[in-house]
Formats: sequence, structure tokens, C-alpha cells
Amino acid sequence: MKNLPKLCGGLAVWVLLCAGISAQAQLTATTWNPAGNPNQPSDDMWTTAGNWSGGAAPGAGYKAYFNAGTAPCIVNRAVGGCQISIGDGGPGGILIVTNGGSLSAGDNTAGNNGNYAWTAIGYNNTGEMDIANGGSVTFNYHLWIGLNAGATGTFIMNGGTASVAGAFGLGFSGGTGIAHINGGTLTLSQWATNSIQGSGSVLDIGGGTVVIAGNQVASVDSFIASGKISAYGGAGTVACNYNGTANTTTITATNGSTSSSAVYLSIQLSGTNLVLSWPTSSVYYGLQSTTNLLAPVVWESLTNTVITTNGTNEAILPLLSQTTFFSLNHGVDATTMYGKLLMGYQGWFACPNDGSAPNQWWHWFHNQTPTAANANMDFLPDTSEFASNELFNTRMTYSNGSPVQLYSSAVQETVLRHFQWMQENQLDGVFLQRFLSDLSSPQFFSFRNQVTANVRAGAEAYGRVFAIMYDVSGQPTNTLVSNITNDWLYLVNSMHITNSTRYLYHKGKPVVAIWGFGFNDGNHLASPQQAQTVINWFKSQGVTVMGGVPTYWRTLQNDSYTNAAWTSVYLSFDVVSPWAVGRFGNNAGADSYTANITVPDLAECKTNGIDYMPVVFPGFSWYNENGGPLNQIPRNGGSFYWRQVYDDVQAGCNMIYGAMFDEVNEGTAMYKLVPTAAQLPAQGAFLALNCDGITLNSDWYLRLANQAGKMLRGEIPLQTTIPISPP
Repeated sequence: MKNLPKLCGGLAVWVLLCAGISAQAQLTATTWNPAGNPNQPSDDMWTTAGNWSGGAAPGAGYKAYFNAGTAPCIVNRAVGGCQISIGDGGPGGILIVTNGGSLSAGDNTAGNNGNYAWTAIGYNNTGEMDIANGGSVTFNYHLWIGLNAGATGTFIMNGGTASVAGAFGLGFSGGTGIAHINGGTLTLSQWATNSIQGSGSVLDIGGGTVVIAGNQVASVDSFIASGKISAYGGAGTVACNYNGTANTTTITATNGSTSSSAVYLSIQLSGTNLVLSWPTSSVYYGLQSTTNLLAPVVWESLTNTVITTNGTNEAILPLLSQTTFFSLNHGVDATTMYGKLLMGYQGWFACPNDGSAPNQWWHWFHNQTPTAANANMDFLPDTSEFASNELFNTRMTYSNGSPVQLYSSAVQETVLRHFQWMQENQLDGVFLQRFLSDLSSPQFFSFRNQVTANVRAGAEAYGRVFAIMYDVSGQPTNTLVSNITNDWLYLVNSMHITNSTRYLYHKGKPVVAIWGFGFNDGNHLASPQQAQTVINWFKSQGVTVMGGVPTYWRTLQNDSYTNAAWTSVYLSFDVVSPWAVGRFGNNAGADSYTANITVPDLAECKTNGIDYMPVVFPGFSWYNENGGPLNQIPRNGGSFYWRQVYDDVQAGCNMIYGAMFDEVNEGTAMYKLVPTAAQLPAQGAFLALNCDGITLNSDWYLRLANQAGKMLRGEIPLQTTIPISPP
């Protein structure tokens, strides 16, 4: 077996199959099967004896099979010393080595490494291994990822370390092997010209590093040229270097999205058409036009189909009778949720005389009385940049006697300003909240539509993305299905929102989020059957459906209904996003939440082919709205928010939901806020950004979210400390 990498594919299969038979005869077989654990629900931990068919956590002398389906296995301490075969005789699920976990894979104490010390991830079925930051794996001999025909093996490093003492093979004997080195270091002692085989097999380098013994530059360069070694999913550039002193070859990657290279637009005449073309880039560029270059210039995004072939984007437009100028608008890629930190956008603030149909105070004050005693918010927005037509007087005053003024979401100029702030801070975009309970009122239906148009205009003007998030809170069950389906048809067929180049797509389909199914708080009464009907209908419309679900959706406890029928509802979403606001209040709580909720949630979602979008929030306070303590969950200058993002990225999350962009009622707003107590109203109890004793500028949380997005995408290193300094 030591010479296996040099053998032909057919012989390799024969030798390994014989090795497998021998291993089964000599080692004590045990199968990962937490469903058989008499103590339910299982904790999904490797170290729990009841999760294994033999009643003991395997070590030396064992062969551990993973073939019982979907249950994840979590390693959070030193374990192993046994042979491991994932996806051997059935779906293997996911083996996760998280922070503090150390796994020894392969029994190299039995005297025959060729029989007992190799490891397979996807032996003859599906299987996956994930390593989080702080985790480590030692492969004591060969590592096969996607070994035999029909197998698909996936190996993901989001940090930590892994070392392979023997051969390393992706799709080596007819399977498909996929490795994503998003972080950490993978060290290989052997490499060959056939280490990556099979259609679909790829070694993709992100923010991590691969170190190989010897001078392997020629072979690595060949794999790069054939696309078998890529960077950032094809969006980056692979670098291969040989160190003669250390006698090692190092593979790294740079992310193309950080490139500052100029992209040029070409315009050519072809008969009665204009052909506009520009090179593809990992940075998104949208096509826009204007008929006037004299100030003020108004650019409009073009929705014409863009065809990408051979590294070139091309759009064909009919020749127009009027003079038209074209340019490329640098913006966010609207085709995927991966790598994005997307914020919720309430857009629910209205004022008298704002031109909207309600023509009243909404979400700013109780009882239509704009005084501090009736205030509905704990933070106040910084409106120092707003024009006079954007501001509306209240009866509150500042210490100098001047009136406190607030804005309306119905005013397009204001919403455009919000999206300008997003662009200035390189933020991706928003999920626009659309409350079903509002839509039965003609006045508020009109208001919501106006805000939707404003958000679309802002996203198109500033190259951000947006998607609709329905909130079913308070919606009567007898009209739930008809209201939500009819409204979506209105948005698509009358407002044409999905025709916007800035509407968010994921996996080739427009995204719709539905928030509130399954919460047991008495305000979300939909049955699992109704929820399933809604989800199935949206899927029939060709939509990617995201679910804003209870924190304990996976275990059907605490904030979730306990009816077992909800499990299939939750798992029918394409993306799951559990609500986390208020579930913990400090860094230790965030760490515990990640370990006990996020990590097993993520494993469950991966096993079921579902994407996972955790929720982060800067702090919490709803004293004026609901009577809770003022500054109930302190922001601590952003360290609380940063810890959540760090934990999620470390756990392997590839998308994050930020609560919220403009939510001042519950104190989770991230946009520009009043920075000092001296700038607050003279009446009432409110919070400024310096409430925790740290001086911050009004845009601090926009800047912080910018850095969080960069860390999520691997553009800056994963780090526990905030990489920028206030104010």
C-alpha cells in the first residue's frame, strides 16, 4: 500500500478493497449511530459511548464506520486512534472537528498501516469532514476523499490544522473528491501527478494554505492549468512556491475580489444593435446608462440579459435614436447569498405630512403623540446629513430648545441615503421586511409598496442587493396562505421586483424569506400544514425559500412548537436562519450559543443539503417600546457584535444575517446613530453610542459591519479583536 499513489486506478481499487476486507476482519467494527442512543435526544458527540453501535467511543483497535445517514458527529476534545471510513455502505453524514477538538485518524499501532491506518471520506457513498478554527486532525496514513465509483467525499477546512502521513487522493479510484481549504493549514507528506482524479474533483484554496513535501511545482501547476486546483471557487488566483531550504511546496491563493485592476467597457455596432462587453471579474459590475452627462447625472441600471462566455460578459441592446452613454457600476454580486452579511431593513417609519397614505406617526411614537413620554425607540438616528425636506418635527426638544426631527421611510431621498451609506461601507444589502398583518389595510399596503420601490431604487443606484422577507407575526390563519401568495404575485407581476438587476438570487432563483413559522409565543399560529403549503407554493414559483425560524427549531424545544410535524417543515426550507436576538447577552453567552446551537445546527443543515444563515446583533434595548431595562444587552463598543461574527465564521458559516439596519425600537440598529448623550433630546430616556463609556462616531457600526463582511469572505484574517479603532 505504500506505493499505491503510483499504481493505476484499477489496481488501486483492487488493493484498497482487499485492505478493507482485511481491516474488517482484524479491527473491532463500530458504527456511528446516535439514533440508537437510549438517551434521546443525542448530543451528537463522538465521546458519548451511547452514540456508537458497540456502546463505546472507538480508539485503537477499532474501525469506525459512518454510514447511518444524516446524524453529524462532533469532535471537541482529543479522540480517535482508530480507522475511519465515512460513507462506507451508506450516507456518511458529517464529521466535525471543532475548536478544542483533536482527531487521530487511522490505527497505526496494529502493525499493518496498509490495512488499518488509511482514512476514507466518501468511501463508496457520500461523506464529509469539516475542521473549524482551533481543531486539528492527524491522518496517520493515506487519506482518500471520494474514493470509489459513486462516492462523493468533501473535506472542508475553515481553520485549524491537518496533516497526512501517507498519500493524498481526491477522486482517486472513480469517485469525486472535493477539498475546500478556506482557512488553516493542510500538510501533505506525499503528492503525485494523479493525486486529483475524476470529473468534479477539485482542491479549492481560499484563505488557507497547503504545504507539500518536496518540489511539486510542476505537478501543481499542471493541476492549476486543468482547473483541478482553484482559488476562491474560481474567483481568485492560485500561487505555488517551492522553498529549497525547507524542501516544501506551498500553495496559497489571493481573492480576486480585492483586486483593483480596472475593468473596461467595450461598445461595438453590429447591424442595428449595440454589443456591450467587458471582462468577467470576481467583483460584480452592473451595466448602467444615461442620456445626459451634465450634472446632475442620473444613471439607470439596465436589466438586459448578460451572457458570459470565455471570460467575457456581453449584452446586446437595440440601437437607440437618442444619444446614450454607458458605464459599469461596481456593485455586489446579486447571484448568491454565499459570502454575504445581509441586514434586515424594517423600513416602517412614517410621519405626518410625509406624502404617504397613512399620514401619521408610525413606529416612532405611541398614540400619535410625538413626545418623549410616548416614544417608541431607545436609540435615535443621526439625521445631521439629512435635507430639510426629509425631516419632520416632533414635540421633543434638544437642550437648546430646537425641535427633535425624525425621518420617514416613505421619502425616497432618505432610503437612497441609507443605501449610499451601505455602498460607502461596502455592505452587501438588505432583506426588506414586509409584514403580512399590514397588507390588509389599503393605506399601509400603499406605504409598504412605496418603501419597496424606494429600496429597489436605492439598491440599483448604489449597487447593493435586496430581497423580500415576509413576517407572518399576527397574521390570522384563515387568510395566511391566500394573503402571502397573492402579495408575492403582486410584487412580481405588478411591481416587477424580481426584474431588478439588484434583486437577490441564490442557486439560480430569486430569494424570498419567511419569518415566523413555528414560534410558540402565541403570535404565530400557523399550523405545520399551512406553513408547508406556503413553502411548497413558493418553491413551485421557482423561488429559493429562506426560513426565519425559532432558535430551537432542530430540537423542537423552548421557543419552537414541539409538534414533530414541524421538523419536516423546517427542513423543507432552502436556507434556515434561527432567530438569536436576546438569546444571550455577553461574549461568554455568544460562545456557548455557537457551541450548543450553531455548530450542531450547521451540521444538521449540511447533512440535509440546506444552507445556514446565523443571526448576529449589536445589542438590545426596548425600554420605551416594551418597558424592558434601558441598555438591556450592552453593545460594549462593538465587541459583543464582533464576537458573534467571529464565532460564526470560525464555526464554518458562509453567510450571516445582521439584525438590523434601522431597528431603533429594539436597539439593534446598525446605521448612523446619535453618538453622545449631549446630542439626545432634553426629555425622556434614550441611548447614545457612548452609553458604555466608549467614544464612537455615528457610523461606527457601519464600519464594523464592513470589517465583519470582510472576515466572513476571508478578505481579512479570522481574528477575535476588532481590526479597526474608534471613534
